[in-house]
Amino acid sequence: MASEFSSVQKAVDAIGRGEVVIVVDAEDRENEGDFICAAEKATPEVVNFILSGRGEFCVPVLPETCKRLGLSPLVDSNTAPLSTAFMTPIDHRSTKTGITAEEKSITVRAIADPTTTAMDFVRPGHVHPLLAKEGGVLRRAGHTEAAVDLARMAGLAPGGVLSEILDESGERATREFLWALASKHKLEIISIEQLIAHRRVNEKLVSRCAEANLPTRYGRFKVVVYDVRHETEQPFALVMGQPENRAAPLVRIHSSCFTGDLLHSLRCDCGEQFHMALDMISQEGAGVVVYLPQEGRGIGLTDKIRAYALQEQGLDTVEANLALGYQADMRDYGVGMQILKDLGLHSVRLLTNNPKKTDAFIYDGFDLEVIDQVPIMPPVNEHNEQYLATKRDKMGHRLPEDFG
Repeated sequence: MASEFSSVQKAVDAIGRGEVVIVVDAEDRENEGDFICAAEKATPEVVNFILSGRGEFCVPVLPETCKRLGLSPLVDSNTAPLSTAFMTPIDHRSTKTGITAEEKSITVRAIADPTTTAMDFVRPGHVHPLLAKEGGVLRRAGHTEAAVDLARMAGLAPGGVLSEILDESGERATREFLWALASKHKLEIISIEQLIAHRRVNEKLVSRCAEANLPTRYGRFKVVVYDVRHETEQPFALVMGQPENRAAPLVRIHSSCFTGDLLHSLRCDCGEQFHMALDMISQEGAGVVVYLPQEGRGIGLTDKIRAYALQEQGLDTVEANLALGYQADMRDYGVGMQILKDLGLHSVRLLTNNPKKTDAFIYDGFDLEVIDQVPIMPPVNEHNEQYLATKRDKMGHRLPEDFG
């Protein structure tokens, strides 16, 4: 039984021919395999085969398609573990119940047709559109984005069809099961990591838009501001020396914290970590701080302050985010990875206590390696002790053994 992945190009060619491929994600993510095909190539026979996966039958599309068809999020607050963006389920108006493979095929191909409108569909229906992030797997390493990317790369309408693959007992299919399935049906099988790496060779989301020298109390840095395709926020990097010439320079990926970074709030350790990182890099004479606009672990400043109010009522930081309808941590580090690559880095020592940041390097596909996780622990005070304990106990942050 074969146990090697196909090339991305072979998978793209198969998608272009209207065939089904298997796409797997990282074993430390969902560890899931999906059947995927292009939406505009979704014949009844192909749809029937995809339905044999026995997972949810979904059609990933871009925001412009959702706008054209008047599709809204299925829920107001998405609390799914990986924020899978389910939209209004629909059927084409010409179908009867919409449940058969042929009827699903009609609906899927109509969704991919740029001339259809919201009036061509009834709702609710049996086909579940998923909203894919602009930028695809370079922004989110999910099957939703992979399906859209593969169709686009094949020169087809940017929309796909997918279904998770379950085994005979109804459990998530193992890698061994997926290899056997691909061999049996002569399907190409690739990983999302491969797709990210393939796209990263040929395209990127970030581009430098301004840079200048910046003298600081910690020494002379260069500040580099980036534009990010499909986003209005502008991250930046503070670069000291020539970190690209170091074997493994110190690096911090820092998410913005208005209250901590600018107001020196004692409720968190963000501002102190930011300045400690600059100081530690200054002592080595080379390194990078990437500053990402992801306020409040990705929930924005307004809801971050609302979360503070809930904490004053007795909730911890995780419970407060959940009460507001968010995950404990909504941040994404894909843009940060691309900035580090743009700066010429390959191996880094990462200044963080957060394993999520370290884990992001495992499946980013950018040829970046964390060779050491360097703790960065400011002094604890009476206002942030509970906050830090929650990060340790509920979010897995690696704090010194003698903390708490």
